[in-house]
Amino acid sequence: MDPSRRLVYVTALNTARQYLLGYVFRREEYPWLQDWMNYPATLWMQRGLEFATQPFDVPRREAITLNSMFDAPTYRWLPAMSKISSRFLMFYVKTPAGMSKIDEVRMEGGKIIVEDRTAGRQIVLAASLGL
Repeated sequence: MDPSRRLVYVTALNTARQYLLGYVFRREEYPWLQDWMNYPATLWMQRGLEFATQPFDVPRREAITLNSMFDAPTYRWLPAMSKISSRFLMFYVKTPAGMSKIDEVRMEGGKIIVEDRTAGRQIVLAASLGL
C-alpha cells in the first residue's frame, strides 16, 4: 500500500460484465495486500484479494520475528484485556462502458471517487460512512 496515503484501496474490475468491487481503508490498519489464485482441474479459476495486517500467509511467530518489511509492520499486536477496532468501506457498482482499469480511488466530501484516467471515466458514489 502506498505509504504516502492515509486511505488506500483495493479493487477488482470485471471488464466483460462491467462490474467493480472495491474497498477503501486506513493504511495503518491494513498495510498489506495478499493476492491468491487457485487453478483447479475444473477450470473454474478463482482469485482472492485480501487486505491484511501481515504480508504473507505465515505462522504468527514468523510474522513477529520479521517485525517489519518495507517500513511497514508485519503484524498487529492486541494486548491482553484490550480492544482494537478498524473500519473499511466496500462498494460494488456497474461501471460505465469503456472503463478498463482503475487508476485512483479516493474519498472527498463524503463521496467515493473512482477514476480510469486513460479512458476519461469517473464514478462518484455516496459514502454512507466515513473513515
